[in-house]
Amino acid sequence: MSDVEKMTELRTPAWLMIGMTGSAPGVLELAGGRIAFTGEEGRAFEAAVGDVTAKFPWYYFGGGCKLAAGGQAIRVSFVRPNGGADVPGQLLARTAGEGLGAVAGGAAALLTAGRKVRDIGEGRKAGKAWRAALAGRG
Repeated sequence: MSDVEKMTELRTPAWLMIGMTGSAPGVLELAGGRIAFTGEEGRAFEAAVGDVTAKFPWYYFGGGCKLAAGGQAIRVSFVRPNGGADVPGQLLARTAGEGLGAVAGGAAALLTAGRKVRDIGEGRKAGKAWRAALAGRG
């Protein structure tokens, strides 16, 4: 059995980083030996895990990664960027795992700050799971 076949499935909310300040919410998924990022506009990235190079730069503080395969590269954050939109419910419908679903927002600054702290913790937890799942792909 190959390493790809031994991998478990993994599915987490994530944000595709666009340019210097843009982002698009979606889901990063590992299943059936393939990895894919799907957003509201559809599939933005898909490749066989064996073809993917994954880097987890220190300056993402465990909350993001860079994926590349077949000449296509994407930057992914597992922590909601400032001003980033919620991951749509229909994309999260199949998401499993405690604490990885959408978080309801609040208008007050204190609630927003509390939400950001929670987002960071959940994002770093997701980053750790992805680093383990993609170990040796750098």
